[in-house]
Amino acid sequence: MKYIPTNRIMRLLTISYILLSLLMACSDGELEQGEEAMTEERGVENGERTENEEAALPSGIQKLLSAYPDFWDRADQEALWTQDQTKFVYDDGIPHKSYDSLLNYPDLEDQMSMPYPKGRTYLPLEPNEDPGRVRYEPLFTKMYGATKEAVRKNLVEIRWLPSTLNQSLLISKVNGVAEKLQAISDTLDKLPHLHKYLQKPGGTFNWRKIAGTDRLSMHSFGVTIDINVKYSHYWRWATQKNPLLYQNEIPLEIVEIFEHYGFIWGGKWYHYDTMHFEYRPELL
Repeated sequence: MKYIPTNRIMRLLTISYILLSLLMACSDGELEQGEEAMTEERGVENGERTENEEAALPSGIQKLLSAYPDFWDRADQEALWTQDQTKFVYDDGIPHKSYDSLLNYPDLEDQMSMPYPKGRTYLPLEPNEDPGRVRYEPLFTKMYGATKEAVRKNLVEIRWLPSTLNQSLLISKVNGVAEKLQAISDTLDKLPHLHKYLQKPGGTFNWRKIAGTDRLSMHSFGVTIDINVKYSHYWRWATQKNPLLYQNEIPLEIVEIFEHYGFIWGGKWYHYDTMHFEYRPELL
């Protein structure tokens, strides 16, 4: 047997050990990458959205997902799915709709098409600039109830101006609307200089159609409040209608408090309704 020096054997063993360690490290790295890929794939299958995927969605879809996170399960570029897998197509593919078609035959994209001017700067309003009046009704019937009885099951009582007026109002608990309106009430209750605009509220839940239309009012879903009619203006009451003469007496301090909690104001519509506030966080 040929003699091999001990020091040479040690060098060979050392080199072999280093090579084996490198091979094992490479294998571990590939395994980790494989596990990460499998985890990501499982997340997509389960309807989880990565930040990159959500950023690639149309901005209107992103706002809807953010506004109603418990209602939606997932979305892609063309549609959104509710938790029970009801599919809502975002764009019906009909371009350049007339104003009347936007009101009467909208899709979700149309609902999101007019930016709502949050804050104190919103005038002048262009003709038919009505952010929030375009509503895709199937979304709200699915969310809050498709019948008067179904909506009623989700109504809870809040106390309007509890330390002064202390009036009972019925509001939907879906999406935390009742909780938010109670927070608004509690805030306004501490501002006595605003109370005259808030007394004798015009109503909350009322299953009915909008005057002169076949469309359900948002009052039908219990997510709306009309404040004191005495200090309010409505476009149908206007004496000058072509163009409409804008009128308002509601302090913007009230409007800002409502907007903070996800309610839009009908006073920011060309077809104004200054007593009217409705829960529409997707527009804020």
